[in-house]
Amino acid sequence: MKLPTLAFVFSAFLGLSQASYLPGFIVQENDVGSILQDSTKLITNCGDANDILTIDYVALSPDPPVKGEDLQIDFKGYLSETVPNGTVVEIIVKYGVVKLIQKKFDFCDKIQEVDEKCPIPQGDLTFNKVVALPKEIPPGKYTVHAEIITPEEKRVACLIGQTIFPRN
Repeated sequence: MKLPTLAFVFSAFLGLSQASYLPGFIVQENDVGSILQDSTKLITNCGDANDILTIDYVALSPDPPVKGEDLQIDFKGYLSETVPNGTVVEIIVKYGVVKLIQKKFDFCDKIQEVDEKCPIPQGDLTFNKVVALPKEIPPGKYTVHAEIITPEEKRVACLIGQTIFPRN
């Protein structure tokens, strides 16, 4: 079954791609969890065993991402329960230690952008998405923290993505 339930990964990299356009800087400390097995080393799981989503892998191509190129995101996981309407995604994008974006939005609204809808049923998941990264992303280290929370305050998943865009 093909269900893009990790639209937050897509949204996180969209947030990263939009970071060069948004002001609002707050100093923030860095945190990183464990690296997912058989996955890119750029994405770590900041969740725990109680999360609704068990992540098998998240793969990126190219790895690392390249500004001005398409980024292919492939995901496989398992939902232990249904993800209901009203679920939200919280995203923080940092440039170095400077917070560029902190945004909370309706997960079910975002998932409609990839032709899916809530509630998302329990079961196996796959997600494949191509995201165009603009070439205007300033060089530097970026960290994206994305967390999905249900209306009942249950965490679906938590991921941290980090990449460095070099100077051209």
